[in-house]
Amino acid sequence: MSELRFARYRNQFKFTHYLFRFPAKFHPPALRCLIGRFSKPGDTILDPFCGSGTLLVEALLSGRHAIGMDVDPVAAFISRVKSTPISPQLLERESEALKQDLRRIRRPSREYDRLTRDDLSFSAIQRFRQQLGIPQLPNIEHWFRTYVVLDLARLRQAILKAAVEPRIRDFFLACFASIIRNASNADPVPVSGLEVTAHMKRLDGKGRRIDPFELFERRIDRELRGMRELWEHASDVSVHVRRSDATELTRRVAARSIDVVITSPPYNTAVDYYRRHTLEMYWLGLVESHEERLELAPKYLGRAQVRRSNAKLSCTFESEYIKRLITHAGRISPARERAVTHYCSSMQRTLEHIARVLKPKGRAVFVLGNSQWNGQRVRATRLFREIAKTHFEVADVLTYSTRNRYMSYERHNGASINREYALVLTGKK
Repeated sequence: MSELRFARYRNQFKFTHYLFRFPAKFHPPALRCLIGRFSKPGDTILDPFCGSGTLLVEALLSGRHAIGMDVDPVAAFISRVKSTPISPQLLERESEALKQDLRRIRRPSREYDRLTRDDLSFSAIQRFRQQLGIPQLPNIEHWFRTYVVLDLARLRQAILKAAVEPRIRDFFLACFASIIRNASNADPVPVSGLEVTAHMKRLDGKGRRIDPFELFERRIDRELRGMRELWEHASDVSVHVRRSDATELTRRVAARSIDVVITSPPYNTAVDYYRRHTLEMYWLGLVESHEERLELAPKYLGRAQVRRSNAKLSCTFESEYIKRLITHAGRISPARERAVTHYCSSMQRTLEHIARVLKPKGRAVFVLGNSQWNGQRVRATRLFREIAKTHFEVADVLTYSTRNRYMSYERHNGASINREYALVLTGKK
């Protein structure tokens, strides 16, 4: 397809954007517009909060080099898979071979009908844990039926044993990760965290049928189409994904090497990705113990729970606006005060690092949404103006409405993301 025709029909393609359900993600058409407006082919774009990699995919399609970073191990893994084109012929051949392997180990259909009402004993998990490599997920019996745990373990084991190259194996694992939530007892719809809701209990009471192998094969078939589109339209540019803390990005990104930063930072106390991705972290082997996972918690920005000892609380602020936000939070509780202080100080450090890696005329574009902190309305553009003013000047503010159902949602902190703003910053002369 010619470049002109591709540009005209591009919105008809899904590419790999929907491989993994990720809340509060970039809206591809809006992102496409920002990339076209603030960069040119051959430029290098940095997204220090890359989430599920939407920018990386769009950069790949637009002829821009890209670097994505995220502290969340699931986000970094999914972003890498989504932005790695694979020959559809090769992928289809390996997918058929894997499906043949799975047919030899899956249960008969009638057995799934029986297990809908009559699960296996929990002791089976302990009995087969070592043999099948079942992860040490705390309270695994709360999150999954016993037979589902065994099926997921067999499925993952088959993927890992398949004689395929690493990028194909990771594609299969990403498809595997995308079905874990639907195979669990957790409600897949709420975006804020992870919970077994009354709605899911009602569905289970009516006889919810879970066949992990069927879920996986359907996901493979769907994502093969997206990968084919990516392969056919991707440009010959480099995309790198790094699991890293945005407040320390100069450790991973060279000074003055970035043409433009385009990113959507996490909202304060909105989506708890640390909790939301618990199941996927364990099943992908990205964490192996509760202690190892706890070490990740302080690195997440926007969490409601922040330790008193967190070193990032040492920042001070000159902005009266930020001081008022912190004071207001402190009147509610010390925990709320820590959460707001941690968020603002972490963003302040991130902006300092961004200023170091941007080229002299480079721009930083922050996609933001207004929110409500501790009962007080917060205009995100004003907050980031205050945080950034030491190193940046405001060049422009753009706005658009969010119409993607999985972006525009009512958050538990009382804010509705139905409009987003693009705050365009340029380095001070």
